[in-house]
Amino acid sequence: MDIRYRLGRTQDAVAIGVLARRVTQRWILPEQPASAAGPLLYGMSAKSIRQKMQDGQRFHLAWQDDGRLAGVAAMRGDSHLFQFFVSTRLHGQGIARQLWQRTMRDAIRRAGTRHFTLKASAMALPVYLHFGFVPSGPLLVSDTGLATQPMHLDLP
Repeated sequence: MDIRYRLGRTQDAVAIGVLARRVTQRWILPEQPASAAGPLLYGMSAKSIRQKMQDGQRFHLAWQDDGRLAGVAAMRGDSHLFQFFVSTRLHGQGIARQLWQRTMRDAIRRAGTRHFTLKASAMALPVYLHFGFVPSGPLLVSDTGLATQPMHLDLP
């Protein structure tokens, strides 16, 4: 299976939303209170994703050669990774690492970024630790009950 990487376009918003919601429902929501689901999933709607793209947020995509979306990494302000999903059936194939490296290089090239941040779900912590991120504070709980771990990565 070949994977092609490219920057997302507004017409990709539906596919991005489907993948993000599917992975979120499988891996993130079971560890969160029911009150967190609605607001979290709304931010993954095609309408919301299109608006984020129009606001300048960059979505890096990994596409399978059969035309299915394999992964997405979304960056705000060339420094904050706010969405990062790989299709469950493709975990362990190096797609996440390749997608992160492309996203990081793009931010470095565009803005000279050396400090990256994110808020990780418990399930994603091992992945981000493997990428070199470290916890940067206590667990955060939003007003909807969503629990996340703030993390950062500082490049030399």
